[in-house]
Amino acid sequence: MNCKIGKAAALAVAFVLAAGIAATASAQVFTGRVDVAVEDSTGGRLPGVTVDIAGPTTQTQVTDAQGTAHFLNLPVGIYTIKATLSGFNTFTNPQVQVATGAATPVNIRMAVAGQVETVNVTAATPIVDTKRETTTTNITLEELQNIPTARDPWVVMQTVPTIYVDRVNVGGSESGQQSNYFGKGSLTSENTWAIDGVPITDMGATGSTPTYYDFDMFQEMSVTTGGADVSNATPGVALNLVLKKGSNQPHGGANFYWEGESLQGNNMDPTLAKSIGGSSAACASSGYTEHCGNRTDTYKDRGFDLGGPLLKDRLWAWGRIGQTDVTILTLTGVPDSTTLKNYAFKADAQATTNMRLNFTFFEGNKTKSGRGASATHPAETTWNQAGPTKYYKGEGNWTLGQQLFVSGRYAYISGGFSLTPQGGLNTAVYLDDAGSWHGSYVNYATTRPQHFLGADANYFSGKHEIKFGFSWRKTPVDSLSNWPKDPNSQIPGYSIWNSYPSMYYQVVRDLPGGFEGRYSTMYVTDTISLDRLTIQAGLRFDHQTSSLVAAQVTAVPSVSFPGLPANQQPGYLLPQLSAADVSNAYDFNVLSPRVGMTYALDDARKTIARVSYAMFASQLQANASAFISPIQYSYALYNCTDKNGNKLCDPSEVNGFAGTSGVNLTNPSSLTTANKIGDITAPKTHEFMVGLDHELAPNFGVSATVTLRRNVSVLWNPPIGATSASYLPAGFFDGTFANVGTVHVPLYALPASVDPTAGYVTQNRPDYNQRYLGFEVSATKRMANHWMGRVGFGSSTWTEHFNSDAAKMDKTVGPTQSLFPSTLTASGPLVDGGPVVIQTSGSGKSAIYLVPPVFQFSANGMYQGPWGLNFGANLLMRQGYAEPWYRSNVSTGDALKPLKSVLIAQTADGSRLPAVTDVDVRVEKLFKFGKTNVALDLDVFNLFNSGTTLGVQYDARKTGATGYNNVLEIMQPRIARVGARFFF
Repeated sequence: MNCKIGKAAALAVAFVLAAGIAATASAQVFTGRVDVAVEDSTGGRLPGVTVDIAGPTTQTQVTDAQGTAHFLNLPVGIYTIKATLSGFNTFTNPQVQVATGAATPVNIRMAVAGQVETVNVTAATPIVDTKRETTTTNITLEELQNIPTARDPWVVMQTVPTIYVDRVNVGGSESGQQSNYFGKGSLTSENTWAIDGVPITDMGATGSTPTYYDFDMFQEMSVTTGGADVSNATPGVALNLVLKKGSNQPHGGANFYWEGESLQGNNMDPTLAKSIGGSSAACASSGYTEHCGNRTDTYKDRGFDLGGPLLKDRLWAWGRIGQTDVTILTLTGVPDSTTLKNYAFKADAQATTNMRLNFTFFEGNKTKSGRGASATHPAETTWNQAGPTKYYKGEGNWTLGQQLFVSGRYAYISGGFSLTPQGGLNTAVYLDDAGSWHGSYVNYATTRPQHFLGADANYFSGKHEIKFGFSWRKTPVDSLSNWPKDPNSQIPGYSIWNSYPSMYYQVVRDLPGGFEGRYSTMYVTDTISLDRLTIQAGLRFDHQTSSLVAAQVTAVPSVSFPGLPANQQPGYLLPQLSAADVSNAYDFNVLSPRVGMTYALDDARKTIARVSYAMFASQLQANASAFISPIQYSYALYNCTDKNGNKLCDPSEVNGFAGTSGVNLTNPSSLTTANKIGDITAPKTHEFMVGLDHELAPNFGVSATVTLRRNVSVLWNPPIGATSASYLPAGFFDGTFANVGTVHVPLYALPASVDPTAGYVTQNRPDYNQRYLGFEVSATKRMANHWMGRVGFGSSTWTEHFNSDAAKMDKTVGPTQSLFPSTLTASGPLVDGGPVVIQTSGSGKSAIYLVPPVFQFSANGMYQGPWGLNFGANLLMRQGYAEPWYRSNVSTGDALKPLKSVLIAQTADGSRLPAVTDVDVRVEKLFKFGKTNVALDLDVFNLFNSGTTLGVQYDARKTGATGYNNVLEIMQPRIARVGARFFF
């Protein structure tokens, strides 16, 4: 009885320590662990054995009554394990590999002391993790450094079979911007980023990273796409970036990579080059066969790092400085230049035998000229971007006896950036009939600091391992967007051609925003080890809020349009407004169960079967509360006809009032919003997963997983007072178009009796769900016998389902679904069992429509040849993007949205762009001088010079060179990269 009371008391104390330090549920995900079991020659467990582990860090444990010792929170790398006990031969294994988030089992059998003093073991560490709860891919330092890639995290993620990305990065051509990417039936807003286990996800652009990186600062990357681990917060892709660190062994290196026009081929058809890609003199003079757009102008990547002991066995440090410069030319020859500067520093200390401390600093600064450059964004409509992100983290790890391990950390991240249009803020702007912008573009600036505090603990008791923890995070977001002012009228906004010379003029009010997200988490899980069977069961509690912070917007200048009444003038409709604080506008509380089992099918533990269930709560955007702010994206729209031929709408040319958005017409100065938040719950994802892992040979394992997901309680924002029955037939859209033929699409609209000022309401969408079914198989070969490799194949579907008409609102079919927290302005294809179609946005990729590929295959590998010659290759093959042909600005007479985008294709994914195949290769000459290495690399990207189409204009309304059915983007041509690396 006393023993049980003692264990209960220890557990209670551990929980108090964890909560008091305020810890993260994902604190251990950036480290690994080693679980040691020691037996004698008869198979009996040996307590009291001293086990030393040495490598990137050093620790000592004594085996407990069950003959086990646990080493937690180990930095990834190679370790040496030594076991000693009086009367037994010493045991040593110098090749124990620890990976991010992995549990490495080490089984030691010690013989009674005899003639041989020490037993040295060189057997490979098991590649199958018997306690694995997730589908996780660990990309090691060897792969990061020796496989030819574009050297950014998004390229690495697309090698995971079930992750699909919105672009093809040829030799770094896309490394100046973030990629949009999707996992297993989850939105980009569900994705998470972490540095050394600390969440850094940008909650103002939820799912993205707040900064960019130097590729050579990583020790390892860990990519998780699902599973029952309670540390996984969302159903999205979880990327953890593990920075290098100092150790007792001095280490460091320097690198330089370069690409240029002289190392580049040409893959553009001369006809395409002449119509859209031949703006440069070099292209035209070559007869449109060389030096045409859609290519890399220059690429330079260089840096150096150094790490080692400041005080052996006590204090270590590591630092890195790196810079990457990328300049590309878009299809139309518009330059897009990026500079990424990165600094990182780590200091680690073994303060006492049982306490380790860490401080980490990271800075990533991106400056960019020409952000957003594309076929529809010429130079003056692109952005100049600036703004560094800084990361500070302090961490402590404590070993309390043989049963309790506690970890705590605090982090602060200063984030934010500005996007300044190259055309300036005193320039007239217009959007032509081809969908191309001219003059300038919108200006944007934001600050996004983050505060994080967290701790977690592990308690061991016999066959049980109990993990528990707590975390807290605050993510304020402050922003301002504003359109340039016409230099003559000083009215902010832009002209929109509508079959020129007919056009609209959209007068836009500035949009300030202040928001704050807060996130608290508690979790507990028990791992029960029963010989071959391991059971994990846990609960996770998440509290998420989004609050509105007070803000003020200035009025639009009161310049009048002749002939219009006073109550239709911009200054009257768009006056000054002030918004008050609204605390916890969105407030989600979710209790998520997780359970999983693994079973070793053989005594050697080389074949492991897995099954798990997990429920995830969706990730709440910090700025979701913008939905109820009286300060919305607000504009007044006017009819206009260009009479003087300047391609713009001048005040004297305005001939009618066309409506407003984000304005209460009956009371433009109102400080309340018509939008409401109903009685809602957080969206949830239920996941069922089965898998099988098998070690084919030492250092060589395969894994297969089937994942089924069901997304429920999805949020939408329908008009207040409207139902599906409120939308009445409004005629048909008819026409004949290339690729789709003759169409006769029914239109629906809300009648004029509907109050357009009634607003929208956030609800859980009734009788609606989404389903994901995916299969993935992968094989991993660690570096041994002169070669390594990793192969992955995935196939998946992501569909939406309507159980009644209540799940639909506007039955006018469109190319994509509206996503929370946007108002319901697009219904999507509305096919029961049809695909979920997501349109990407940002970085010039706004016209990519992502539907999960039916097939995606990736493979990479390296072979160490004779004479220091090494050979590497990287292959990506996947189905092409969807082609949802549609027609925008279709007039329906709808009281809320008179102009709609209408899907004219029979199905959103009935046709696809060509499949993508990209092959990259490397030849390396390695020189060794003791422990010092010099590598000379030659990489060739897009080896077969594919010119695969990656983007097309799907809008049948658009005309001209960038109009309907015209190519907007192709793969970058073949290019070589030369590099030199020095490391020791």
